[in-house]
Amino acid sequence: MGHSREWLKPFYLGPDPRRYDALEETVISQSSTANGRFAVKVFPRHLSWSKGKCGKDFLLEVRKNNDLSFILLERRDRLRQAISFYRASTANSWASLDKGPASPVSYSFAGISQAFFQIEQSYAFWRAYLDLSQLPYRHFLYEDLLPDPKPYLDAVAELLDVPVPATVPVSQLKIQRDELTEDWVKRFRQEAEKKGAIEAIEEAPVPRTLDNFARIALKRPLSRRRF
Repeated sequence: MGHSREWLKPFYLGPDPRRYDALEETVISQSSTANGRFAVKVFPRHLSWSKGKCGKDFLLEVRKNNDLSFILLERRDRLRQAISFYRASTANSWASLDKGPASPVSYSFAGISQAFFQIEQSYAFWRAYLDLSQLPYRHFLYEDLLPDPKPYLDAVAELLDVPVPATVPVSQLKIQRDELTEDWVKRFRQEAEKKGAIEAIEEAPVPRTLDNFARIALKRPLSRRRF
């Protein structure tokens, strides 16, 4: 069923492919299983990065020579997603399998607000992209899959034209939201009632990413995209 990761990300790509054909070849090779099926997890920033680097819409180009299907996975509870995203991006710890203890993260109303808006913009991007490209897609909600992820696996298997797995594998990942998450939900809602969302529209600090360090070295405009 392919090796689904954020393959349009320099961290996974290794040395940057300098031409589009090399980029596509690398991504498909890394994301494929022996049966020729491939799977890629894509965020809007990935398409922006590949377009800026190679001047082409990666998904459009891949569709020219491959059968490509889309699944849109989103989370119903945007606030808890925003809190998780803010904590993960601040601590630079994205999964329970990350090595070492995560750095403690201080509560930030503005930081959570900005994460919330970025998440909404990401979902809006995909709906606009899929609609403008007239692409059919399957839609799933994270919360609905927690008790039973089988419908998602069934859909992926159908789209890839492979047998449905006989059993649902047990993930090694653990949910990371905790009592602190719930404390922040309550605190944020109380503050939002008093402050509104004005802090969310203030200019966000430029993310300290490898991409931005490279842009500084090359004297290119800095990217403020974080999601």
